[in-house]
Amino acid sequence: MPDDGFRTTRPRQLAAWMDRRIRDLRPEQVLTAADFAPDLPPGAVVSVAWRLDGAGRIIGGSLPRGHPHGGAWGKRVLRGEGVWPAEMYPSDRELTEELDLVEPSADTGPARIVVHSPLHDIPGLVDQPGLPTDGRARLIAGLRRDARQIRIRAGGRIWWIRATRMFGVRVIRDHGVGVYHTSGGHQAVFSAEADHLDVSVVLLTLGSIPSSAYAPILGF
Repeated sequence: MPDDGFRTTRPRQLAAWMDRRIRDLRPEQVLTAADFAPDLPPGAVVSVAWRLDGAGRIIGGSLPRGHPHGGAWGKRVLRGEGVWPAEMYPSDRELTEELDLVEPSADTGPARIVVHSPLHDIPGLVDQPGLPTDGRARLIAGLRRDARQIRIRAGGRIWWIRATRMFGVRVIRDHGVGVYHTSGGHQAVFSAEADHLDVSVVLLTLGSIPSSAYAPILGF
């Protein structure tokens, strides 16, 4: 369990769909967010939606720079039935409708996240500690598989996002606990150990950063 006093509740309804595992997670483009997340602020740019088996619909999108609820630089958002609301804030540039993904940077600091649990807000950080800050060294290191890893820290936990095989993704939590992996094509699976915090953090991050951040061109 996290060491900062945070405790994840797992009522019967949550445990029922988590323990069955989430087996059919398929990204799909959408045109409107009204039926997916009524609490999403008007004017949000929705970029991806998931259907989680037994948990309902979840969407990821952005509030670009200039949006009344987007803050100074804009932010990425996660909303839906089976997750806790969450946001990611960029550290090095503004988000626009054309450039709306967050790229964790080793030289400008990590991106910030906030997950809104029923008890309190859970802040966190997203970065790439394996990449050096020097430009040339960063370019060379970026070709290595072990350097292209995303680290997420929130609620006393640490997650690592890594590329696996060709176009695969795997997320490992503390002590080697696997919480998410792709199983071919667009199908993906959350493990029985995954709870609301795991699902919210993983989907927020995967929906907010470019795949190049954790998948090198070479080294698969």
